Amino acid sequence: MKIPGETSRPSPLQTPELNLTDRGCRGVWIGLQDPASIELICAEGPDWICIDGQHGQPEIPNLLGLIDAANVFGVPAIVRVPGHDVGSAGRVIDAGTQGIIFPTVEDGAAASTLVSALRFPPRGDRSYGPVRRSPRYAKPTPGVAADDPLAILMVETRAGYENLDAILAADPDGIFVGPYDLSLSLGVDLDTLISTDPDGVLRDIARRCADACIPAGIYSGSPELSASPVSWGYSFMPIASDYSLLSTATRGVLAEHAARYETVSL
Repeated sequence: MKIPGETSRPSPLQTPELNLTDRGCRGVWIGLQDPASIELICAEGPDWICIDGQHGQPEIPNLLGLIDAANVFGVPAIVRVPGHDVGSAGRVIDAGTQGIIFPTVEDGAAASTLVSALRFPPRGDRSYGPVRRSPRYAKPTPGVAADDPLAILMVETRAGYENLDAILAADPDGIFVGPYDLSLSLGVDLDTLISTDPDGVLRDIARRCADACIPAGIYSGSPELSASPVSWGYSFMPIASDYSLLSTATRGVLAEHAARYETVSL
């Protein structure tokens, strides 16, 4: 679709593809709003990042620079938005995200509205506004499914779990389990839920997603806690966050220095 006054030169930049179906797809959760930290992380080759606009620092005006910092290294960037406002979701799309995670989806009606907001007609009712990204990136083509960002819906409450079939019927591109809120809603210890799934809830979610041919992801936060979900059928998960990487690395360096200093003192 030609926009008056738009350059006719093709964009030299490619938008990274986001594939949620590869088993153990390794993500990093981003809570800071510094493009430099994203560059350092993405230079190491994660499969994707998620910029947390719900509980993290980034705001909509930060997103363009943060997404570009990931895209420079060929890393797809997802954004978790604060809620279900489709107008704000449209601005996140215009910033260039390859997918949006909507938090706390609890019924089929909400799921249908949110999925539709991310897809051009005739699949949905997404508004066409490519000016902010063009000419840096190629414009999306209405009607081409691959040019729509992925609609990923969070199941993180008992109500969401109980209404999972209706949520899946909205045909999202992925389901993402939020185990922190889900454990609170179910009255189960967080680590127990992720590592052993005592009541079979996480296994049931993965099975029903697989039956619907929709990838399932979960926030694990570490390689150790990712092992069980991968074996249950979850394909994409953050295995670290920028917060945890900074604190873990700092703790390790300080401990190493202390150990060497104590050895020298003795």
